[in-house]
Amino acid sequence: MAKPKIVIIGGGAAGTTCAFELRKLDKEAEITIVEKTGNAEYCPCALPYVLAGEIKSFDDIFIFQKSDYENNNIRLLLNTTVVSIDKKGKKINCRDSKKTTALAYDKLVLAAGSAPKFPPIPGLEKAIPLALKTIDDAKRISQNASPGGKNRAVVVGAGLVGLELAAALSKRGEKVSLIEARDRLLPAVLDKDMGEQAGRYAESLGIETYLNAGIEKIDKNKVCFGQNSLPFDKLYICAGMKASAGLAKQAGLDCGEAVEVNRRMQTSDKDIYACGDCVFSQELNTGEKVLSQLGTVAVRQGKTAARNLLGGKETAPPVLNTTITKVGELFIGSAGLTLERARQKNLRAMASKYTTQARSEYYPSSSPITVKLVFDQKGKLLGGQIIGKEEVAGRIDLLSLAIGKGMNLDDLIEMETCYNPASAPINEPLTVAAEIGKKKLNTIKNE
Repeated sequence: MAKPKIVIIGGGAAGTTCAFELRKLDKEAEITIVEKTGNAEYCPCALPYVLAGEIKSFDDIFIFQKSDYENNNIRLLLNTTVVSIDKKGKKINCRDSKKTTALAYDKLVLAAGSAPKFPPIPGLEKAIPLALKTIDDAKRISQNASPGGKNRAVVVGAGLVGLELAAALSKRGEKVSLIEARDRLLPAVLDKDMGEQAGRYAESLGIETYLNAGIEKIDKNKVCFGQNSLPFDKLYICAGMKASAGLAKQAGLDCGEAVEVNRRMQTSDKDIYACGDCVFSQELNTGEKVLSQLGTVAVRQGKTAARNLLGGKETAPPVLNTTITKVGELFIGSAGLTLERARQKNLRAMASKYTTQARSEYYPSSSPITVKLVFDQKGKLLGGQIIGKEEVAGRIDLLSLAIGKGMNLDDLIEMETCYNPASAPINEPLTVAAEIGKKKLNTIKNE
């Protein structure tokens, strides 16, 4: 029996995970990764922390070395761009620095990732803005940074990347202004009250924040919005990521803003799969198609694609967009729907919030933690947000599990939790927030 030829376009988290999962399942398959950059897989989420000096070197964030691919008999083609996909002939056309070649496949995986969005702002192109997506972007930012903080940096967009970049530049000593078109930081993952809490902390780090700031133009190294104009030495655009769906469109696959896939990560062509930042995912609580451009989702989808293209019948679970970031000493986590989004989707949502100490209040160095839960009028959990300097990730993961399994406030209230003054308070913050939410529900029922 002939060895199956599997070609993967993209060597990031989704594509590389898919390749190594394939090798675990099939020792004979011919596996090729085609990657347009010169880098094997590394962790893009770590880039702001290298810039901030919290991680020593860019070399430290590489997940695999070239020898790892060789040892697993995975062919890795770097600095190679896929020009087109011929799905009828079952081949892709690639170009490197020397020639154009064709690669035949039995199964093809699109893991092309995403690229930074640059909004249509007059004067933007002349300002030569920088973005933060790749390791090469981060190296350019590092090289352009001014020793001693002489640069004035303006960061446009206060999402995860923008906030992390602003904090990194501030830590390097630069004067940083952060501009956001909406009314809070991290508007996609935080409600306004939690976003305001994050904003106060950002300002304590020396980051100037400008909210509700729609940029009108960029003129002579100044960002102009409303009655304000901010001068800058360096301009950074962090306005979100767009799915890299160009190859899929060229090949005639079903796609819009991103590539359409079924729950098995299969495209409209039965022999072509897709995963990671370039695909639509299904959101759990709304059932809608959304972009879920997170490393954890990419890894999960890469494994699902690998198993199914070898004949499996596994389905990728809907997404909650569970995420966490670290800004200075503060961790900000979110899972599921914000209250704002839940209400936009007519889910009759409510919320409860509780602030306490992450550990027993009498334990030295304990710090505050704020938990917000979002739920419907039957008490079913829809989402949640947590902000604190410690013990955030574990609680967000627990909350993600609870939402994913369709649990409600009573399940959190009845949950048996651990206690030790040095690690956890006797009254678990998630449980207390659930009790507050239950009281709200009971009040409504009794009215």
